[in-house]
Amino acid sequence: MNAAHFHLVINHFPVVLMLASAAIGIHARIRKSPAAKGISLAVTMAASLFALPTYFSGEPAADFLENAAIVNDMHIEEHEEAAEKAIVVTTLTGLVAAGAFFLASRNSPHSDRAFLATVALAVVSTGALGWTGSKGGIIRHPEVNERASGTADGPRVSVPGEGSAEGAGNGLDESGDEDDVETEFQTSPDRGNTEP
Repeated sequence: MNAAHFHLVINHFPVVLMLASAAIGIHARIRKSPAAKGISLAVTMAASLFALPTYFSGEPAADFLENAAIVNDMHIEEHEEAAEKAIVVTTLTGLVAAGAFFLASRNSPHSDRAFLATVALAVVSTGALGWTGSKGGIIRHPEVNERASGTADGPRVSVPGEGSAEGAGNGLDESGDEDDVETEFQTSPDRGNTEP
C-alpha cells in the first residue's frame, strides 16, 4: 500500500464520524439524553483523532501523484488549501469536545454550554471536511490499481468508429470507408420464376 492508497482509505473516517457526532449531538440536545451526549462527545474526539493521520498522509500522497505526473497540480493545491483550514477547525472541535467531556464528568454547570459549542463546531467541521473531500474527489486516483507494467492507466480498448465524430455510429470505420455489410438474403435473378 503506497502513501496515496493509504490516504484514500483513511480519509473517509473523519468526515463520516464528524457527521455522525453532529447528528447524535443534536439528538442528545433535543431528547436531553445524557447517554447520547456522551456518545456524541466520544465520536467527536474520535473524528478529530482520525483527521490527524488523514491530514499528515496528504503530503506524501501528493508527492506520489506529482512524481507519477498523472494529475493536475492545481487540483492538489486546492485540496491542500482546503485541508489546512479543515484540520484547524477539526482539531479545535476535538479539544472543545474533550473539555466538554471533562466538565460533564465533573457535573460542572458549564458543561451544557461546552456541549452546545462542541455540536456547533462539529457542524462546521463537517462542512469543512466535506468541502475538502469534494476538492480531493476531483483528483484522479488510478494509482490504487497500479499495473505490473508500472503504468497507472490500463490498456486502451479500441472501439470501431471512435477515431472520428463522423465515423461513429454511421457505418464508417476510422479511415472513412464504408463497412462491408452483408445482407442475410440476396435476390436471385430467377427468384419468383419457379416452375410449379
